[in-house]
This record gives sequence, C-alpha cells and structure tokens, in this order.
Amino acid sequence: MQERKLFTPVKIGPMEIRNRFVMPAMGTNLALHSGEAGDELISYYTERARGGFGLLILECCAVRYDGRSLVNECGLWDDSLIPSYERLTGSVHREGAKIAVQLRHCGRETEEKYTGGVPVLAPSKVPCPSCQSMPREMTTEEVYEMVQAFGDAAARGKKAGFDAVELHASHGYLIAQFLSGHANKRTDEFGGSLHNRMRFLRLVLRDIRKKAGDDFPVIVRISGSEMITGGREVAETKAVCQMCEEEGAAAIHVSISTYGSLAYCIGSTYLAPGYETEAAARVKSSVRIPVITVGRYTDPEIAEAAIRDGSADMVAFGRQSIADPHFPEKVEAGDYDSVIPCISCGQGCIMHLFSDEPISCVVNPFNSTEESYISNKTEHARHVLVAGGGPGGLMAAWILAARGHRVDLAEREDYLGGAFLPAAYPPSKSPIAKMIGYNIRQCRKYGVNIMTGTELTTEKIKEIHPDVLVIATGSTNLTPPIKGLDSAGVLNPCDVLLGKAVTGHRVLVAGGGLIGAETADFLAEQGREVTVIEMKPEIAADLDPYAKPMLLRELKDHDVTLLTNAAIQEFLTDGVTYSDLTEESGTVRTLKGFDSVVLALGTRNYNPFGQEFQELADEVYVIGDAKKAGKVYAATHEAVDVAMRI
Repeated sequence: MQERKLFTPVKIGPMEIRNRFVMPAMGTNLALHSGEAGDELISYYTERARGGFGLLILECCAVRYDGRSLVNECGLWDDSLIPSYERLTGSVHREGAKIAVQLRHCGRETEEKYTGGVPVLAPSKVPCPSCQSMPREMTTEEVYEMVQAFGDAAARGKKAGFDAVELHASHGYLIAQFLSGHANKRTDEFGGSLHNRMRFLRLVLRDIRKKAGDDFPVIVRISGSEMITGGREVAETKAVCQMCEEEGAAAIHVSISTYGSLAYCIGSTYLAPGYETEAAARVKSSVRIPVITVGRYTDPEIAEAAIRDGSADMVAFGRQSIADPHFPEKVEAGDYDSVIPCISCGQGCIMHLFSDEPISCVVNPFNSTEESYISNKTEHARHVLVAGGGPGGLMAAWILAARGHRVDLAEREDYLGGAFLPAAYPPSKSPIAKMIGYNIRQCRKYGVNIMTGTELTTEKIKEIHPDVLVIATGSTNLTPPIKGLDSAGVLNPCDVLLGKAVTGHRVLVAGGGLIGAETADFLAEQGREVTVIEMKPEIAADLDPYAKPMLLRELKDHDVTLLTNAAIQEFLTDGVTYSDLTEESGTVRTLKGFDSVVLALGTRNYNPFGQEFQELADEVYVIGDAKKAGKVYAATHEAVDVAMRI
C-alpha cells in the first residue's frame, strides 16, 4: 500500500508541519469586539488542532481597525492585543499543530459600519461590485503608511507566538486591489504596469522580513484568477507569485475570485470538489516553494490525488474543518463512517457571517464541542419516541440515544431523510445524501430503534406510551385555494424527484422558489422541455445569494423557460391561466399544451396529531418543519436544543 502523502510532514520555510492538512482562514465572528481572542475562539482553534490538522491559519486578522469587515474580527493593530493571541497559540501548540495568522486590510470590500465610521479606503475610487460603497482613494503617503501597518502587525504576530504569517492578497481585499487592473487605476508608482501594481505587496513582504526576521515564514494567499472582466488572470498571477518567491515568501496559497465573483469565492454544490486545483497547479509549475490548494475539499481521496499528481503540496479543508474538527484524525484511523460531512450548504457558516452572527454548522450544530453529547450523559434514562425520520428527527434521535435514553424513531415512509432526501436528487446536490447517511449511521451506532413504514396515530402513540414525544414530522406541499387545482392532476415535486411520479416531455413547474427551480433543473437535465412560472419578480428568491447565480446558469444552460411576475389564476388539465403582474390592467393570459404540471408553490408545517398532541406524553416537543416550514438549519439546531434538554 502506498504511503498516504496527506500524512507526511512538510516544511514551509523553517517551519515543519506534521501533515498536509490545512485549516484555512475563515471568518467566524467568534473574536471579541475589541479584536482580541476570547475563550470561544481559542476553544474553536484548539479543537481543530486536537483533531489532527497540521497547520491552522487564524482567520482574517485586521492590521488596522479601519480594515475590518466583521463585527467581531481578530486584530493585531495594537500591542495590547498580543496577550490574548499568546493564549491562543500556546493552546494550539500543546496539541502539536502549527498556527499562522492571516493579515489583511479589506480596502473597498467592507462598509463603514465595520470600519468605525471611517471612510472605506482603496487604491482607486472604484466601488466594490458587492459592497458598493464609494471608497476614498489612498494618497501615496497613505500607501506607504499601510505598508508599515502590515509589517507592524506581523511583528506582533511573531511576539504572540504564531509560527508564520499569511498575507491575504486574495478575494479582492486591499493587497489584491493593488495587484488588479480591475480595481487599480493609479498613476503613481503603485499603478499602471504589473511591475508597479506589484510594488505594494513587494514592499509589504520586505517590511515583514525587516521587522519579523527571515525565520518567520510568510505565506501569500492569492487568487489565481479573479474571475471578473479586467481582473487578474493566471498568467499575471504566476508572475506575481514568482516575485513573492524572490522577496522571500515561503509558500503560496491559491484560490480564485473576488467579491465581484462571489459565487466562486464561496464554493456551493454547483462547483465541483477541488474546483480551484487547476489554478494552484499552474502556479506551482512556476515556483519552487510549497503551494496550498483549496476549494470544496471534503473527500480525502481527492486531496490525496492533488498532492500525489503534483498539483499542490498541501490541501486546505475549509468548511469541512468547521463540520468536523477531528477530520484528519478520523481519516488517519480509517474511521470514515464517523466523519461529519460538509454539505456545502453555507447556511450556518457563510450566511451567519452575512448576518453578523457567529458561525455554526447545519450538520454539526455542536461545532467544535462534538463530544459534549456523550459527556453530558443523562442521569435518568427515559423512553423517547421521535415521530419523523427527516434531518431533525434523525439528529434528535441519535443524540438522545448517545446520552443514554431509550429511543424509538418512527417514519411513515419506507426511507429515511424526509423531504431532505429528494433535495439530494437535483444536479449537484448529492452532498445532502452524505448528511442523511451520517445521521442514520449515528442512529445505528447508538442503538436507536428505527421503524420505517410506520405511520403514527394518536392511538398508536398512546399504545407505545413514551415518556417523551419529539414531533419531527416535517412539512407538506402547500396547496393554495386556486381554481382547478383539485382536478388538474398536478404532481408533487418530491414524488417527481424520487421517481414516484414520471412526467411527460413538456412540463410546467408552478412555483419558482428553490424547490421548483431545482426540480426544473432536474427535469431539464433529463431532456424534458420545462417552463417555470413564478409570481415573484425573480426565480429562487429563497436561495442564498452566492449560490443563486450558479443555479440560474444551470437553468439557462438547460434551456428552461422562466416566466416571472405571473400570478396563477386557474389550473387547467394541461396548463394554467395567470395574471401578468407587470401590467396594471391585470391581463389574464393562458399557458397550456403541457403534458405534466408540477406543483411547487411552497410548503407548510405538518403536525398530524391535531390539537391534542400535547397530551400524548409527559413531555412533548415540536421541532423543525413540523413547527414552522423553513431551512434545514432550524431543524438540526432545534433537534440539538431539545435532545440536550431531555
């Protein structure tokens, strides 16, 4: 058997790392508002060091207060911040890992609410396509001052015990703005030619070496391609990386994109695992220093292949490290069944950052305290009946069983996963099945009595007579009171996705939310001629903004016809009539000639036990969609909350 490269040591400059597993810098909002590392942040990184990651890179750490883009962002803009990071590095080192600090200034990619009211700075007066604040152009003197800020922050990082520093020259932040012709329109020594645009980064590298010494490795995080018109492409990036190597950089960490191409920055399921590897491989061909690759790595085999074929020297497991802090340890032991999978949904990590909240995880709500359900054993074992085998019911069941309760789980279908299982069937959504499979394995591991094909009634529950009842019966298809709906023979999207219902060639999907749009994508990929009708002015309005462009591109590529601002008035046997909401007269039009109509007008909570459900056990809890139809994040977190209280 070949030696697994992932578990061999590697050196970045003088720093030796125990393996090739990297936890990249990812914002968490877990730092203190002062910029210091508090107990929660220290615990978060320590758990991942304990779990076997070789190199941890501390999330975006601002070199100046006006360079932040999070409410609670790490900072090294002042000496007073050093002691808290000494605690962090000491804790990580005790677990055998190395830790680098990522330094950045956001430049134009932030808002004044994060900068303390100070105007947003940038190389040129060009707004960020995403944040859209008009920045103030830095004077030449201010650019030189910013160079000093990076060098000073690096020196503080070394004093705090960090093993290395990573410069965030990727994703369109300040250093990247200087490097990019898209953002940099300067006419002084920092703009114009590539040589001049590289000057800021070159000076920063020199200042860090001067203040922190040659024995303090510098990693440069850079976008291979910015994925925007007029932005930097790989040819220029290779030249930049060669310059970084000449200036003493010890490694290059390659990703892609900027805020202007956010869909590529945050890898949704519409992007393939390892989708950034090609850019890393092209950079590696032009430098002699180690290269780190990143981009939806969740399977160790894909990462192993990237190292073995020479595309990179190390692999960064971003959101996978959020989902499972012990990922490397489990992989090394061959314990693949207990790996907590990242499903690239972004609901608990990315979307929480967008909402100025601390990150969490759909699949692992414990998020760095995954053993707490075992250490928190119950003193009074009880008989718990969980009604429903969707994501919320499965998670509640195995956590309750792990804590020592006797748990029965009843699911009326002959499969587990609830409505979340058909969600795995549209193109690119297969990671969802990994989460369902993980929770099923956990149920079996801890002895949950699973009963599929079992529909619970109030009488049956009274016969079982549980001490505690957890109602996780999910949601049901919404059927609004629209004329003709009862007699139109419409199909349920879940039945279509699971193959229980087969459509004809021409299909009308009534409803263009996420369920309708993904069902349309699923059918169109199979060669169906699909039209989507939606009352709102946009398709998939309920999909996270960074993933939505990818789904819309899929629909376009599959020639799906999208009809928006259209309110259905009546269902026909082969179509609908609808009002065109763009016209004040409310003109009614007809859309017909379809072989099948799929009803995807939303979902509503489903609790089949009527008003008396509270009388079915001494304690009764309703969680997830059974309480209120919504996203899976609510279901799993409510499941944990209930399971830890019983």
